[in-house]
Amino acid sequence: MLDNGVKELKTLAAEYDNTVYEMQDKIKAFPMKEEQLTTALANLQADRKALKALPIDPETKLPVFKIKIGDVEYTDRKEAAKALEETALSIRIADTPVKVGEFQGFPLSITVHSPAMGGGMTATMKGEYTHTAKLISSFAHNLSRIEAGLYNIDRRIDQVKTNLSKLRVDYEEAKKIVSAPFPQQAELESKSERLETLTTALNLAAIEAKKNVPKREQTCYFQRAQLKREAARVAKKKSAPKKTMAQDKKTGLE
Repeated sequence: MLDNGVKELKTLAAEYDNTVYEMQDKIKAFPMKEEQLTTALANLQADRKALKALPIDPETKLPVFKIKIGDVEYTDRKEAAKALEETALSIRIADTPVKVGEFQGFPLSITVHSPAMGGGMTATMKGEYTHTAKLISSFAHNLSRIEAGLYNIDRRIDQVKTNLSKLRVDYEEAKKIVSAPFPQQAELESKSERLETLTTALNLAAIEAKKNVPKREQTCYFQRAQLKREAARVAKKKSAPKKTMAQDKKTGLE
């Protein structure tokens, strides 16, 4: 039916309007998000350049191991793991980064998380970009986690590039959606106009039909009451006994 068609189109139009509002929000947020990703990419590339300048271990193909805990620099992994463990377990402040040294020239801090924040520890290496690694109970393995947190920089660069590219594509798509009208707007307007015309015609027909209905005679409450009183008076008059001529004379003599 025509009215159902109009309802469906209005629903689609409302959904399209919601999509437009979402796209407008994306357009509004785009400059800030693009700047954040562009800055992150530049910072990652700067840290990558610093890492590339480090001497490389021919066996591991990674930078030669070097970590500073406190004021002591360690090149032996076993000694470094023990020093890192002692330092980390001595931290008594929760949910606050505490500087414990340096890793490959990047300032190294450890955060002990409270139970409310999920517990555990996180190592943070601060260069131009902030690199993190979640620590576990084995500090020998934590050294490998810290290395991965810094050395996986190429993967993070690729991820930021992907996010930046997607953000720009989404931005262009959002602009197209916002600038385009509702695809079925013409159909909605046409059907709405037809429905309005039909509704008006039906209303006029109903009014005319009501005018042509014959009026029924109605007796109001007061008329019925008056008729009842008149009927009662007549009935009473009929039932009253008639006076005889002798009675009339007697009444006159008295």
